[in-house]
Amino acid sequence: MENLITRNIAIHLKKSIFAIAILFLSGVLSPVTPQSPRSLRSKLIGTWRFVSASQRMTDGIVRPDPQTGPRGRGYIIYTETGQMCAMIANPDRPKWKSEAAPQEDELRSAFAGLVAYCGTYEVNETEKYVVHHIELDKVPNRAGTDRKRYISLSGNRLILRPADLPEGVQAWEVVWERVEK
Repeated sequence: MENLITRNIAIHLKKSIFAIAILFLSGVLSPVTPQSPRSLRSKLIGTWRFVSASQRMTDGIVRPDPQTGPRGRGYIIYTETGQMCAMIANPDRPKWKSEAAPQEDELRSAFAGLVAYCGTYEVNETEKYVVHHIELDKVPNRAGTDRKRYISLSGNRLILRPADLPEGVQAWEVVWERVEK
């Protein structure tokens, strides 16, 4: 019975990741809407590689994001048509002994070390924030929710700061670097 549950979890995880990829691709292949070259929204459009995520705790300690770890890898993509997709993984997650039949602890580790969601986005140019309207998320309960992120852009760096912070976190900064052609 446990093996059946483990297999079902693995299948669900694979289907979720596949659905996220399909949503992203459908946005990339959609018609293009022109943007003002100086708008904050136009500066966001493109692919950004994950650099780091750090949290400053209320006790003053600064730590890497516990989900992605100190060496997280991933991307966030903003399209001209208003879709976005983010995926970050902790590369230190243990590899599965059997890809076809992962153990429950392996699935838990894979799930815990992964941030993955897609949806649409809108930018508030005046207050300099982006809202991600979540359509798909690795956590099904988050579909239909919004994530507000304050934006800082400097050169080829994008810094997103979540507006809503978990208990015990005083500041949270996610740094991205633009992927050049």
